Amino acid sequence: MHSTDAADSPVSEVFAKAEQLGFDYFSLTDHDNHVQGKITTWGDAAYRSDTMILLYGIEWTTARGHANIFGIKPFDYAALWATHDAGDGRTAIAAAHAQSLYFFINHPTSGGPWECGFDLDFDGMEVWNALFAFAPSNGTAMQQWDSLLMSGRRMTARGGSDSHHQKDLESTFFNVGNPTTWVYAQEKTAAAVLEGLQAGHVSISYAPGAERLDFTADADLDGRFETVIGDNLRNDAKTIRFKIDILGPRAGTIYRVAVLKNGAPFSSWESGDTPLTFEDTPAAGERSYYRVELRGPTPLPEAPPVSAVAYGDFIALTNPIYIAFP
Repeated sequence: MHSTDAADSPVSEVFAKAEQLGFDYFSLTDHDNHVQGKITTWGDAAYRSDTMILLYGIEWTTARGHANIFGIKPFDYAALWATHDAGDGRTAIAAAHAQSLYFFINHPTSGGPWECGFDLDFDGMEVWNALFAFAPSNGTAMQQWDSLLMSGRRMTARGGSDSHHQKDLESTFFNVGNPTTWVYAQEKTAAAVLEGLQAGHVSISYAPGAERLDFTADADLDGRFETVIGDNLRNDAKTIRFKIDILGPRAGTIYRVAVLKNGAPFSSWESGDTPLTFEDTPAAGERSYYRVELRGPTPLPEAPPVSAVAYGDFIALTNPIYIAFP
Protein backbone atom coordinates (compact mmCIF):
# COMPACT_ATOMS: atom_id res chain seq x y z
CA MET A 1 0.00 0.00 0.00
CA HIS A 2 1.09 3.59 -0.32
CA SER A 3 0.85 4.72 3.32
CA THR A 4 4.25 4.77 4.98
CA ASP A 5 2.86 2.59 7.78
CA ALA A 6 1.94 -0.12 5.27
CA ALA A 7 4.68 0.19 2.67
CA ASP A 8 5.74 -3.43 3.10
CA SER A 9 2.42 -4.57 1.61
CA PRO A 10 2.30 -3.94 -2.14
CA VAL A 11 -1.14 -3.35 -3.64
CA SER A 12 -0.65 -6.46 -5.77
CA GLU A 13 -0.28 -8.65 -2.66
CA VAL A 14 -3.29 -7.15 -0.91
CA PHE A 15 -5.47 -7.59 -3.98
CA ALA A 16 -4.25 -11.15 -4.47
CA LYS A 17 -5.26 -11.93 -0.88
CA ALA A 18 -8.70 -10.41 -1.34
CA GLU A 19 -9.28 -12.29 -4.60
CA GLN A 20 -8.12 -15.53 -2.99
CA LEU A 21 -10.72 -15.02 -0.25
CA GLY A 22 -13.44 -14.60 -2.86
CA PHE A 23 -14.41 -10.99 -2.24
CA ASP A 24 -17.07 -9.47 -4.51
CA TYR A 25 -15.98 -5.89 -3.78
CA PHE A 26 -12.90 -4.29 -2.27
CA SER A 27 -11.32 -0.97 -1.35
CA LEU A 28 -7.99 0.18 0.05
CA THR A 29 -8.11 3.20 2.36
CA ASP A 30 -4.60 4.55 2.94
CA HIS A 31 -4.15 7.11 5.73
CA ASP A 32 -4.29 10.56 4.20
CA ASN A 33 -1.69 11.96 6.61
CA HIS A 34 0.87 9.34 5.54
CA VAL A 35 0.62 10.52 1.94
CA GLN A 36 0.15 14.22 2.74
CA GLY A 37 -3.21 14.23 1.05
CA LYS A 38 -1.79 13.08 -2.28
CA ILE A 39 -3.53 9.84 -3.15
CA THR A 40 -1.37 7.69 -5.40
CA THR A 41 -2.91 4.32 -4.52
CA TRP A 42 -5.54 4.43 -7.24
CA GLY A 43 -2.92 5.15 -9.91
CA ASP A 44 -0.98 2.02 -8.99
CA ALA A 45 -1.07 -0.39 -11.94
CA ALA A 46 -2.04 -3.17 -9.50
CA TYR A 47 -5.21 -1.32 -8.40
CA ARG A 48 -7.39 -3.42 -10.69
CA SER A 49 -9.27 -6.69 -10.57
CA ASP A 50 -11.07 -8.93 -13.03
CA THR A 51 -13.22 -10.45 -10.29
CA MET A 52 -13.89 -7.73 -7.71
CA ILE A 53 -15.87 -4.50 -7.83
CA LEU A 54 -13.49 -1.74 -6.82
CA LEU A 55 -14.39 1.18 -4.59
CA TYR A 56 -12.10 4.18 -4.25
CA GLY A 57 -11.38 5.28 -0.71
CA ILE A 58 -9.10 7.07 1.71
CA GLU A 59 -8.97 7.35 5.48
CA TRP A 60 -9.43 10.89 6.79
CA THR A 61 -6.97 10.58 9.69
CA THR A 62 -6.99 13.51 12.10
CA ALA A 63 -6.38 14.22 15.77
CA ARG A 64 -10.15 14.53 16.25
CA GLY A 65 -11.18 11.31 14.58
CA HIS A 66 -10.79 8.99 11.62
CA ALA A 67 -13.23 8.23 8.81
CA ASN A 68 -13.32 6.24 5.60
CA ILE A 69 -14.48 8.07 2.50
CA PHE A 70 -15.72 5.98 -0.42
CA GLY A 71 -16.61 6.70 -4.03
CA ILE A 72 -17.33 4.72 -7.18
CA LYS A 73 -14.47 6.40 -9.07
CA PRO A 74 -11.30 8.35 -8.25
CA PHE A 75 -12.12 11.76 -6.77
CA ASP A 76 -10.46 15.09 -5.97
CA TYR A 77 -9.28 14.99 -2.36
CA ALA A 78 -8.11 18.60 -2.09
CA ALA A 79 -11.21 19.97 -0.34
CA LEU A 80 -11.15 17.15 2.21
CA TRP A 81 -7.42 17.47 2.85
CA ALA A 82 -7.96 21.16 3.56
CA THR A 83 -10.05 20.17 6.60
CA HIS A 84 -7.41 17.80 7.95
CA ASP A 85 -5.27 19.96 10.24
CA ALA A 86 -8.30 21.44 12.01
CA GLY A 87 -10.06 18.08 12.19
CA ASP A 88 -13.18 19.86 10.97
CA GLY A 89 -15.62 16.98 10.65
CA ARG A 90 -18.61 19.07 9.60
CA THR A 91 -16.77 20.69 6.69
CA ALA A 92 -15.14 17.38 5.70
CA ILE A 93 -18.52 15.63 5.52
CA ALA A 94 -19.97 18.47 3.44
CA ALA A 95 -16.96 18.31 1.10
CA ALA A 96 -17.45 14.55 0.69
CA HIS A 97 -21.17 14.87 0.01
CA ALA A 98 -20.53 17.64 -2.53
CA GLN A 99 -18.78 14.98 -4.64
CA SER A 100 -21.40 12.29 -3.92
CA LEU A 101 -18.94 10.46 -1.67
CA TYR A 102 -19.82 8.44 1.42
CA PHE A 103 -18.37 9.37 4.81
CA PHE A 104 -18.20 6.60 7.45
CA ILE A 105 -16.56 7.30 10.80
CA ASN A 106 -14.03 4.70 12.00
CA HIS A 107 -13.41 3.07 15.42
CA PRO A 108 -15.34 5.92 17.08
CA THR A 109 -14.39 5.07 20.66
CA SER A 110 -10.70 4.12 20.31
CA GLY A 111 -7.56 4.46 18.18
CA GLY A 112 -8.21 8.09 17.30
CA PRO A 113 -11.76 8.30 18.72
CA TRP A 114 -14.40 10.42 17.03
CA GLU A 115 -14.45 13.82 18.74
CA CYS A 116 -16.18 15.83 16.04
CA GLY A 117 -19.70 15.20 17.35
CA PHE A 118 -22.17 12.41 16.76
CA ASP A 119 -24.83 14.84 15.57
CA LEU A 120 -23.03 15.38 12.26
CA ASP A 121 -24.40 14.09 8.96
CA PHE A 122 -22.02 11.16 8.46
CA ASP A 123 -23.36 8.18 6.50
CA GLY A 124 -22.49 5.37 8.88
CA MET A 125 -20.04 4.11 11.45
CA GLU A 126 -17.60 1.30 12.04
CA VAL A 127 -18.70 -0.75 15.06
CA TRP A 128 -16.37 -3.73 14.53
CA ASN A 129 -12.70 -2.94 14.02
CA ALA A 130 -10.23 -5.83 13.54
CA LEU A 131 -10.45 -8.63 16.13
CA PHE A 132 -13.66 -8.28 18.09
CA ALA A 133 -12.36 -9.13 21.56
CA PHE A 134 -8.88 -7.63 21.14
CA ALA A 135 -10.00 -4.56 23.10
CA PRO A 136 -13.27 -3.47 24.70
CA SER A 137 -13.59 -0.70 22.13
CA ASN A 138 -15.81 -2.70 19.76
CA GLY A 139 -18.38 -3.25 22.48
CA THR A 140 -18.24 0.45 23.35
CA ALA A 141 -18.67 1.38 19.70
CA MET A 142 -21.76 -0.83 19.52
CA GLN A 143 -23.16 0.94 22.58
CA GLN A 144 -22.60 4.27 20.83
CA TRP A 145 -24.34 2.90 17.75
CA ASP A 146 -27.33 1.79 19.83
CA SER A 147 -27.44 5.24 21.40
CA LEU A 148 -27.74 6.85 17.97
CA LEU A 149 -30.40 4.35 16.94
CA MET A 150 -32.34 5.00 20.14
CA SER A 151 -32.31 8.71 19.30
CA GLY A 152 -34.27 7.89 16.15
CA ARG A 153 -31.42 8.02 13.66
CA ARG A 154 -31.08 5.28 11.05
CA MET A 155 -27.37 4.55 11.10
CA THR A 156 -25.54 1.91 9.06
CA ALA A 157 -22.95 -0.11 10.98
CA ARG A 158 -20.07 -1.75 9.15
CA GLY A 159 -16.85 -3.60 9.94
CA GLY A 160 -13.28 -2.76 8.99
CA SER A 161 -10.17 -4.93 9.14
CA ASP A 162 -7.66 -2.09 9.72
CA SER A 163 -5.14 -4.56 8.29
CA HIS A 164 -1.83 -2.86 7.47
CA HIS A 165 0.59 -5.69 6.77
CA GLN A 166 0.86 -8.93 4.81
CA LYS A 167 4.19 -10.16 6.19
CA ASP A 168 4.71 -9.34 9.87
CA LEU A 169 3.24 -10.68 13.13
CA GLU A 170 0.06 -8.69 12.65
CA SER A 171 -0.81 -10.66 9.52
CA THR A 172 -0.83 -13.92 11.51
CA PHE A 173 -3.49 -12.50 13.82
CA PHE A 174 -5.81 -11.00 11.21
CA ASN A 175 -5.85 -9.82 7.63
CA VAL A 176 -8.17 -8.34 5.03
CA GLY A 177 -11.71 -9.49 5.69
CA ASN A 178 -11.37 -9.76 9.47
CA PRO A 179 -14.16 -8.74 9.82
CA THR A 180 -16.10 -8.88 6.53
CA THR A 181 -18.90 -6.44 5.69
CA TRP A 182 -21.63 -8.07 3.61
CA VAL A 183 -23.79 -5.77 1.46
CA TYR A 184 -27.11 -6.75 -0.07
CA ALA A 185 -26.92 -4.91 -3.41
CA GLN A 186 -29.45 -4.77 -6.24
CA GLU A 187 -26.74 -5.54 -8.79
CA LYS A 188 -23.02 -6.18 -8.95
CA THR A 189 -21.84 -2.60 -9.47
CA ALA A 190 -19.92 -0.15 -7.32
CA ALA A 191 -22.89 2.22 -7.23
CA ALA A 192 -25.22 -0.52 -6.03
CA VAL A 193 -22.76 -1.61 -3.33
CA LEU A 194 -22.51 1.91 -1.93
CA GLU A 195 -26.28 2.41 -2.16
CA GLY A 196 -26.79 -0.83 -0.23
CA LEU A 197 -24.21 0.23 2.34
CA GLN A 198 -25.86 3.59 2.94
CA ALA A 199 -29.32 1.99 3.11
CA GLY A 200 -28.16 -0.34 5.87
CA HIS A 201 -28.66 -3.54 3.86
CA VAL A 202 -25.60 -4.82 5.68
CA SER A 203 -24.44 -7.61 7.96
CA ILE A 204 -20.97 -8.32 9.37
CA SER A 205 -19.12 -11.58 10.06
CA TYR A 206 -15.69 -12.19 11.58
CA ALA A 207 -14.26 -13.63 8.33
CA PRO A 208 -15.26 -14.07 4.67
CA GLY A 209 -15.57 -17.84 5.16
CA ALA A 210 -17.47 -17.58 8.44
CA GLU A 211 -21.16 -17.94 9.08
CA ARG A 212 -23.26 -14.84 8.55
CA LEU A 213 -26.81 -13.81 9.35
CA ASP A 214 -29.84 -13.06 7.23
CA PHE A 215 -32.68 -11.25 8.97
CA THR A 216 -36.05 -10.60 7.33
CA ALA A 217 -39.61 -9.72 8.32
CA ASP A 218 -43.14 -10.52 7.16
CA ALA A 219 -45.16 -7.40 7.95
CA ASP A 220 -48.51 -8.57 6.57
CA LEU A 221 -48.25 -12.22 7.69
CA ASP A 222 -48.73 -13.53 4.17
CA GLY A 223 -45.85 -15.99 4.53
CA ARG A 224 -43.46 -13.89 2.44
CA PHE A 225 -40.52 -12.30 4.26
CA GLU A 226 -40.14 -9.32 1.97
CA THR A 227 -38.61 -6.88 4.47
CA VAL A 228 -34.82 -7.01 4.64
CA ILE A 229 -32.13 -5.63 6.93
CA GLY A 230 -32.12 -1.84 6.79
CA ASP A 231 -35.76 -1.49 5.73
CA ASN A 232 -38.15 0.77 7.63
CA LEU A 233 -41.72 -0.46 8.23
CA ARG A 234 -44.78 1.55 9.13
CA ASN A 235 -46.20 0.97 12.58
CA ASP A 236 -49.73 -0.27 12.02
CA ALA A 237 -49.93 -1.68 15.56
CA LYS A 238 -50.08 -5.15 14.02
CA THR A 239 -48.08 -8.27 14.66
CA ILE A 240 -44.88 -8.63 12.63
CA ARG A 241 -43.18 -11.96 12.11
CA PHE A 242 -39.38 -12.03 11.87
CA LYS A 243 -37.05 -14.72 10.55
CA ILE A 244 -33.36 -15.35 11.26
CA ASP A 245 -31.19 -17.55 9.05
CA ILE A 246 -27.61 -18.61 9.80
CA LEU A 247 -25.92 -18.83 6.41
CA GLY A 248 -23.12 -21.39 6.15
CA PRO A 249 -23.62 -23.11 9.52
CA ARG A 250 -21.11 -25.73 10.63
CA ALA A 251 -22.47 -29.22 11.26
CA GLY A 252 -22.91 -30.01 14.93
CA THR A 253 -22.27 -26.44 16.12
CA ILE A 254 -24.58 -24.90 18.69
CA TYR A 255 -24.86 -21.14 18.29
CA ARG A 256 -26.15 -18.46 20.61
CA VAL A 257 -28.52 -16.22 18.72
CA ALA A 258 -29.72 -13.01 20.35
CA VAL A 259 -32.29 -10.46 19.19
CA LEU A 260 -31.99 -6.95 20.56
CA LYS A 261 -34.95 -4.59 20.48
CA ASN A 262 -34.09 -0.94 21.02
CA GLY A 263 -30.66 -1.95 22.30
CA ALA A 264 -31.96 -4.37 24.95
CA PRO A 265 -32.21 -8.19 24.94
CA PHE A 266 -35.51 -9.32 23.47
CA SER A 267 -35.22 -13.01 22.48
CA SER A 268 -32.46 -15.61 22.43
CA TRP A 269 -31.88 -19.22 21.40
CA GLU A 270 -29.15 -21.82 21.65
CA SER A 271 -29.50 -23.69 18.40
CA GLY A 272 -27.70 -25.17 15.44
CA ASP A 273 -30.78 -25.09 13.24
CA THR A 274 -32.39 -22.23 11.35
CA PRO A 275 -34.58 -20.56 10.37
CA LEU A 276 -35.63 -19.18 13.73
CA THR A 277 -38.80 -17.08 13.89
CA PHE A 278 -40.35 -14.76 16.43
CA GLU A 279 -43.17 -12.23 16.52
CA ASP A 280 -43.76 -8.85 18.09
CA THR A 281 -46.53 -6.26 18.05
CA PRO A 282 -45.15 -2.75 18.46
CA ALA A 283 -47.46 -0.48 20.40
CA ALA A 284 -49.26 2.19 18.40
CA GLY A 285 -46.99 5.15 17.84
CA GLU A 286 -43.92 3.25 19.03
CA ARG A 287 -40.62 3.62 17.20
CA SER A 288 -38.55 0.42 17.38
CA TYR A 289 -35.64 -1.39 15.84
CA TYR A 290 -34.54 -5.02 15.94
CA ARG A 291 -31.09 -6.41 15.24
CA VAL A 292 -29.42 -9.82 15.67
CA GLU A 293 -26.09 -11.05 17.06
CA LEU A 294 -24.52 -14.50 16.63
CA ARG A 295 -21.99 -16.04 19.01
CA GLY A 296 -20.17 -19.37 19.07
CA PRO A 297 -16.76 -20.90 18.37
CA THR A 298 -14.51 -19.17 15.84
CA PRO A 299 -12.75 -22.09 14.10
CA LEU A 300 -9.68 -22.60 11.99
CA PRO A 301 -8.51 -21.40 9.52
CA GLU A 302 -10.25 -18.04 9.95
CA ALA A 303 -9.08 -17.76 13.57
CA PRO A 304 -5.51 -19.04 13.94
CA PRO A 305 -4.64 -20.51 17.37
CA VAL A 306 -2.48 -17.50 18.22
CA SER A 307 -5.50 -15.22 17.95
CA ALA A 308 -8.35 -17.38 19.27
CA VAL A 309 -8.67 -15.30 22.43
CA ALA A 310 -8.62 -12.04 20.48
CA TYR A 311 -11.36 -13.25 18.13
CA GLY A 312 -13.54 -14.19 21.08
CA ASP A 313 -16.87 -15.83 20.37
CA PHE A 314 -18.46 -13.04 18.34
CA ILE A 315 -19.30 -14.43 14.89
CA ALA A 316 -21.75 -12.05 13.23
CA LEU A 317 -24.33 -9.29 13.59
CA THR A 318 -26.92 -7.53 11.46
CA ASN A 319 -28.01 -4.00 10.94
CA PRO A 320 -31.55 -3.32 12.17
CA ILE A 321 -34.98 -3.69 10.73
CA TYR A 322 -36.68 -0.42 11.67
CA ILE A 323 -40.26 0.34 12.67
CA ALA A 324 -41.67 3.88 12.27
CA PHE A 325 -38.31 5.62 11.94
CA PRO A 326 -38.14 8.95 10.07
